[in-house]
Amino acid sequence: MNVIDVPVERLIPYARNPRKNAGAIDAVKASIAEFGFRQPIVVDENMVIIVGHTRLAAAKALGLATVPVHIAEGLTPAKARAYRLMDNRSSENAG
Repeated sequence: MNVIDVPVERLIPYARNPRKNAGAIDAVKASIAEFGFRQPIVVDENMVIIVGHTRLAAAKALGLATVPVHIAEGLTPAKARAYRLMDNRSSENAG
């Protein structure tokens, strides 16, 4: 998996992101400050975020200029949508 540093202003939030993440930003911000970025933001080939909206908001709040990004090349729009749904719902399935 390739991970590259990308300027935060190049990333495009997914317009139909259903999650309201404001309540989680402080916790993610504290985690990044303490441990660094340990999970990249995943984007499509157009730099639209697939997963990682909260990480991006936390990085911006910390004043970071770049963030680690994985470009998920070759995903169809349907596959990207399915990945978004899986990522959003995976915590619901955890015990």
